[in-house]
Amino acid sequence: MGAAEEAWQYPAMNYRLQLLFDRMEETPQYQMPPTDTSPFSLVMWAQFGFFALILFEFNQGSDGAMGTSDWVFLGAVLVTGLLQLLRVNNRRMIGMLLLVVGVTISWGVIGGEMGMVIFGLIFFIIPFFGMVIFVPALGFDEHGMELPRARRKVLLVVVITFCMLFFVVGENLGLATTDDGTYEYEEMDGDVIYEVSDLNVNLAKASIGLAVLGILIFLAIALGGMDLGGLRPWHGIAIATTSAWIDGYNGSDFGSETLVMACLWALMITVMLVFTAREFFEKGEETTG
Repeated sequence: MGAAEEAWQYPAMNYRLQLLFDRMEETPQYQMPPTDTSPFSLVMWAQFGFFALILFEFNQGSDGAMGTSDWVFLGAVLVTGLLQLLRVNNRRMIGMLLLVVGVTISWGVIGGEMGMVIFGLIFFIIPFFGMVIFVPALGFDEHGMELPRARRKVLLVVVITFCMLFFVVGENLGLATTDDGTYEYEEMDGDVIYEVSDLNVNLAKASIGLAVLGILIFLAIALGGMDLGGLRPWHGIAIATTSAWIDGYNGSDFGSETLVMACLWALMITVMLVFTAREFFEKGEETTG
């Protein structure tokens, strides 16, 4: 490299480094939780509410008899929730990779149940925690996710659609198709067989129908650009999340969960998904489409 090239390269490199250092100084390591009632604040508290409900239900389900691996998992869940609430730098990757996935795999190694843990990671933990951690970041500019808006839109649509259909349809399909008055459900301490009524079966069918209808409306408007009588994309999500309230009542009717806890879960789901979708699709080019 000649002297002229060196004279050009080093100032450019110094300038880029200075920009990086300036940005690091401008970005706080963490921020205090919001205390207002804006959609952003409500979604952040709903996000933290997911982690709090997991802690409560896990503790209740264990009846206080928890081993070391259980306490490690609970600690990971708590720290992950606090990282998101305090908006710590790199909170999403730390929460998913190091605390949720890493600790869960360690849990399987300690307990000698890697097969069950891997199955749980693929079919529950990664989809569930991925939804809780990344949906608000994709929907709200305040989280500072460095992705183009078009890519954020695709990811947001995919994650919300997958999670709504996966959890609602997956959870209700067995109940909606039972024909012998019983329903087998996997609890923390093993499979439990519940006696269910025709009302429970019909409510499960209604839950699936509302979730599918809402997601179809959401996709038709958000991706297809269809005009459905003035409906907005988040209206479809609002319709789909009513299934969470039906599921909550249904589970409290024949299952072991209380109606209060069921309603709290439904509230967290509704606030996070509906407010996030509304924020994203009411801001930007979608408002003129």
